[in-house]
Amino acid sequence: MKEKAMLGARHLLAWHECSDTEWERMVHDAVDEYHGRLRAPRLHRRHIGLVFFNPSLRTLTSMEVAANRLGASSSTIIPGRGTWDFEWRQGVVMDGDRAEHIHEAIGVLSRYYDALGVRAFASGTDYASDRDETRFKAILAAATVPVINLESAFYHPCQALADAATLHEHFSGAQQGKRFVLAWAFHPKALPMAVPNSALLMAARMGMQVTIARPEGFELDAGVMARARQYAAARGQSVTETTDLSAAAADADVIYTKAWGSALAYESREQETMLRQRLRQWRVTAVLMARTNAAAFMHCLPVRRNVVVDDAVIDSPNAIHLLQAEFRLHAQVAILARILG
Repeated sequence: MKEKAMLGARHLLAWHECSDTEWERMVHDAVDEYHGRLRAPRLHRRHIGLVFFNPSLRTLTSMEVAANRLGASSSTIIPGRGTWDFEWRQGVVMDGDRAEHIHEAIGVLSRYYDALGVRAFASGTDYASDRDETRFKAILAAATVPVINLESAFYHPCQALADAATLHEHFSGAQQGKRFVLAWAFHPKALPMAVPNSALLMAARMGMQVTIARPEGFELDAGVMARARQYAAARGQSVTETTDLSAAAADADVIYTKAWGSALAYESREQETMLRQRLRQWRVTAVLMARTNAAAFMHCLPVRRNVVVDDAVIDSPNAIHLLQAEFRLHAQVAILARILG
């Protein structure tokens, strides 16, 4: 059994499991890495396995480059493509198409690698299971090495750290009290809640004044909202909600736009689709941005141009989404350095 690591815990599922001191240190580590100031350990002869149950561009490539930058090796596993497809259920008779159980798969990989990164999106069929991170916790239970969450059902800690470091850099560390708007946007599909959940918690923990602008029926999880309000209150700020996107944008310092599906999708995808299709006007436009305090535009990417955000906005000098994407690399260097260093 390898020794426990990472911020007082062995795994990184979500940042709320870490103290404020640990969180702040990680933000500063990511910023220092961006400026070339991070004294990162050299991880020669360390090996990182990246398991992707879902597609990726930034997470996959930034993790590979981060590992290489630290002198470690990495390899990517896509279950069902070049490997057996994995069974997740416990107590099941495995006489179907799935040839290998997640318990053995993660157990084996734990014996080959010094750490694992895993991406496993929400099921979209069982809200209670997704909220409780049942599938990801099954991976944690089977692993004997540190596991980094590369986006699970409810959280995306790598994105959250990159976003926090981006805001710290953009505001030169003076983000406290700035107005941060998490703006829902229309999307052709019902997307997971991991990024908006993580962005909300991140902004509240950074001491920003947070407004969530979203249509009726697209509320975020009550538990996540309660935790965000606790973070905000501890820093003298608040988290508010509105269904008026234009009003929310007034004097905003940051517009972070993200599509996410309604919890209604767990009950009836058809009804959720009908609800969402009536909301195509929820998009970030130049007119909307003109109401802000010359706000920075942020998006985790990939983004659908002229569906989620207009070209005029994303191509403007105020768009910092590419800096945000660059910080994915620096954040993950910081995470790997802390876990394996």
